[in-house]
Amino acid sequence: MDSFTSPCANCSVGTTNQLIGLLFQAVLSAQCNISPPELWPQDYGPRVLKRGFGEYDFVIVGAGSAGSVVAKRLSENPNWKILLLEAGADPPIESEIPALWGTLQMTKYDWSYYAEISEKASLSLPKGSYWPTGKMLGGSSSHNYMFYIRGNRRDYDHWEDLGNAGWSWKEVLEYFKKSEGNKNDEVADLYRGKFHNKDGPLTVEFIPPSNLWKVMFFEAAKELGYKYLIDFNGNDHIGFGLVQKTVCNNRRMSTAKAFLVPAKNRPNLHVVKNAHVLNLEFDDKNKVTGVKVNLANKKNLVVEARKEVIMSAGSINTPQILMLSGIGPRYHLEELGIPLIKDAAVGRNLQDHIAIPLFLKVTNFNEPPLPEGAAITSIFNYLIQDAGSFTTDVLLDAIGFVNSRNNSPFPDTQYSHISFNKNDPAMRGLLNSLGYKKDIVDILEKVYRDFKPLLAYVIHLNPMSRGNIKLRNRDPECLPKIDANYLHEQEDVETFRRGIRTYLKMLETEAFKEKGVEVVKSIVPDCDKYKCETDEYWECYIRHLTSGAFHPVGTCKMGPDSDPDSVVDPRLKVRGVKGLRVVDASIMPKIISGNTNAPTIMIAEKVEGRTLDV
Repeated sequence: MDSFTSPCANCSVGTTNQLIGLLFQAVLSAQCNISPPELWPQDYGPRVLKRGFGEYDFVIVGAGSAGSVVAKRLSENPNWKILLLEAGADPPIESEIPALWGTLQMTKYDWSYYAEISEKASLSLPKGSYWPTGKMLGGSSSHNYMFYIRGNRRDYDHWEDLGNAGWSWKEVLEYFKKSEGNKNDEVADLYRGKFHNKDGPLTVEFIPPSNLWKVMFFEAAKELGYKYLIDFNGNDHIGFGLVQKTVCNNRRMSTAKAFLVPAKNRPNLHVVKNAHVLNLEFDDKNKVTGVKVNLANKKNLVVEARKEVIMSAGSINTPQILMLSGIGPRYHLEELGIPLIKDAAVGRNLQDHIAIPLFLKVTNFNEPPLPEGAAITSIFNYLIQDAGSFTTDVLLDAIGFVNSRNNSPFPDTQYSHISFNKNDPAMRGLLNSLGYKKDIVDILEKVYRDFKPLLAYVIHLNPMSRGNIKLRNRDPECLPKIDANYLHEQEDVETFRRGIRTYLKMLETEAFKEKGVEVVKSIVPDCDKYKCETDEYWECYIRHLTSGAFHPVGTCKMGPDSDPDSVVDPRLKVRGVKGLRVVDASIMPKIISGNTNAPTIMIAEKVEGRTLDV
């Protein structure tokens, strides 16, 4: 064998090699410390494969934003034995690093759903609208944008007005506060504890300052008469400001880390990973007795629940499992040959916030291009110094809420912003992940070779259109059919037109003019037949570039006995069967006016804290 030849021009005499070796060791050690296996709860699965499950008091399906909370709270009672089943595994390193949230999409840590092709929306997304959904401990809280937004009092008071006693703003606020560990003294002390708590397990804070572009948005909004809001979760909801995020010391604070990790050594809580729940098991009195699980693709086992099975699998998986088990619309189950247990409106009432991007270019800003090796520098700074660009992400923490229709104190539109460097390859990566047609990606990439890209997402907070989820077949491994039904109601298009035109007023402000911010035009070739910025043009644009905001809710609607479309009652018990409860975002009767992770955590806190009466 030939002897090894160093690629270096001259080898060191030893000291440099030692220093370089120490550097490598430091980097590897820092990497391993981000998400070490011992951080997370131990997997009880290998023991189950040898000995079987046995019985539990509560079996929780899904260790996501809700399931992790329920598991922690239930296991606080040492007399109860709890089993938590999760289809995924531990979150990877990328989950912990705020800047890398997008890298988990379309991997094994993501269910990688797509909504069905539509004739009314997402016309320039050949595969349909992409719906990333977390498949790991923490669920989507382990790869979402980390925004901590609760909605507003009108949202929850409306839930109560629909017949859901106990779900008013005044009542749910206490459960928001129960979870929250707000580390921003300015926010936590603003209302003397009325809206916030410093001591809860879920750390909430502002991310470190990292991007000067946010100042431009705030200055432009001020010129237009909007307030700067210190706290979107307080008394006021119209204005622009910084969003708080579920982070702690420059690491993501998922529900797995906030709730499961502190409870991982409790002897009455077992967590089984890579456990795909196939269906529910019933006795002859329509009582749920347990669940059937495909464990690690090796063995189908049944686990029994003495008290309850709690479905916390999310707005897509929860209705899928219920329908596979015989709880769902009679006509749909009969056409698939699934024996009916309970005729229920499972899968209906699907709602999601709809998002439309405005592509902006900055013509008066000499930003240096990313230097070669910038990503290496960034990850080094993050691992060794816990600083730099990886502590944040391209999704700016500068957001805004407006009412595009009138002077109501409650918003109908949210604005979020994304910033890239000129020629940043991450820009094309985003466009490809969203699934736009190649000609649109090529047009934008050509523009952004010469100008800095900014994206302003216009998000419709109160959509009128409703979709549904159905099974494709009886195979539990087959992804369900998601009919988002975006823009079915013309009123949703009207709200978007108002929201876009409201935002375009920002371009007339001195703050935007100073930077030479302009809208990129002629992005969608099919819309060039309309005069630019007319009603017809914007409707074409909206229908072509529609995407979801990754906030699906409502598919197991909560409601009173008088509501034939409700699946669960206000205690979140499934009607018509015993021993079964749904605790996740699928129970929302109407989507809230903001990001949905914090409300989902609240739902889990509330059902365990007040209504779990077994």
